Amino acid sequence: MKILTFKDKRYWTLLRKVAVPITLQNLIFNSFTLVDNILVGGLGEANIAAVGIANKFTFIFMLFLFGINSGANILSAQYWGKRDIHGVRKVLGLSLFLGLIVTIPFTLIGLIFPRFIIGFFSNDVEVIKQGAIYLGIIAVTYPLNAISSSFSMQSRGVGRANVPLYSSMAGFCANAFLDYALIYGKFGFPNLGVKGAAIATVVAKTVECGILLYITYSRKYELAAKFKEFTGYTKEFLLRFMHPVLPVIVTEVFWALGVSGYTYFYGVLGTEAVATVQILDVVNGLFLAVFMGVGSGIGAIVGNLIGAKEEDLAQVYAKRSAALSVGFGIIMSFGLLLIAPSFLKLFAISEVTKAIAEKTIIVYACFMTVRIINQFMIVGVCRGGGDTLFTAMLDIGGPWLIGLPMAYLGVRVLGYPLPIVMAMIQIEEVVKASLSIWRLFSGKWIRNLVEDSPEGVVNIR
Repeated sequence: MKILTFKDKRYWTLLRKVAVPITLQNLIFNSFTLVDNILVGGLGEANIAAVGIANKFTFIFMLFLFGINSGANILSAQYWGKRDIHGVRKVLGLSLFLGLIVTIPFTLIGLIFPRFIIGFFSNDVEVIKQGAIYLGIIAVTYPLNAISSSFSMQSRGVGRANVPLYSSMAGFCANAFLDYALIYGKFGFPNLGVKGAAIATVVAKTVECGILLYITYSRKYELAAKFKEFTGYTKEFLLRFMHPVLPVIVTEVFWALGVSGYTYFYGVLGTEAVATVQILDVVNGLFLAVFMGVGSGIGAIVGNLIGAKEEDLAQVYAKRSAALSVGFGIIMSFGLLLIAPSFLKLFAISEVTKAIAEKTIIVYACFMTVRIINQFMIVGVCRGGGDTLFTAMLDIGGPWLIGLPMAYLGVRVLGYPLPIVMAMIQIEEVVKASLSIWRLFSGKWIRNLVEDSPEGVVNIR
């Protein structure tokens, strides 16, 4: 089968059914942050920086959840490829348990020590004050995030990507309305500023989680398991589960710590630099969210094919996806350059911050293509194929061996401004893209993790 062909209806149908709903959900998820930042942006740079730093802590927590559930999704997708619903439900149960365990320390730290967390990244008194208010409230959403993350990710693995999409849409609408109402005191609500944005997030996450569970259980979908179906793990199952999950968890943790280190160096450059990165990460995140969704969809498709023992077709689809990532990357680079100037007008920022942002946008655009390649190849193909050890080496080595040393060199040694420091950091993406393409063509990324699974098979295709 040709790699580049538009006549393969199965490939495009799978992308449409799996990747499109995931992409839309990712866009909605990122839009939570977009709405918060646009509306908080009217309160000034200190508030933008405060919310941005507080969200870094949430970002680290969410990456723990992503590590658990992304790794679990590798197994559930392959179990679903062989139509083993019992295996899928056990994977969901274990991912829920681990996610809730991880939630405990993050929730307690966010509730009890919010000023310490914000103060680590900034010495601006107002930033610390507002950031602590925001973090101290949104920390209560972490258990809800753990439940939603597990059900959402495993829904993708069994082809129910529309379910988390609908719940995310409802949560987004609630967040957008309450953000506007509570930040600025509209529609009879009190004017609460940053505190209002945090309360809106709590309500929105509650709505999202509630609807996700309601749809799953009311319609008796594949993940609508009873409690006893979430348990009963054998030693063999636990080892099978931890084989892909542990490397992904370790990867996400060390990657999160690495990229959070960048925030420290941005803080050294000043509040303007932190605000700039926060603003541009939002718009850049919307572009990348599209391809994070496609990459996750590709991972689910590849995992299903490997579980169904269609390895040759999985290789064809993986290489086709690599070619698509390059084309998409070029288009998105120009799109970012076109939309970013208008986006900056939505924020009440100084001319200094605006000037820094305009230059930094160019850096983001120049490296957009390699970042999309990495989403498709690392998060999608290699991780979906079960090659978690290789992806772990790339994602951990990138920031720790390249990105952070470049940040230190640029900020502490050479004293460069933000745009140049950002370009130095992005060298890690180029290295990762080169190695992931090499891995793709080697064929060593294909790992069938459920081929000899003893779990019972229930064919409900």
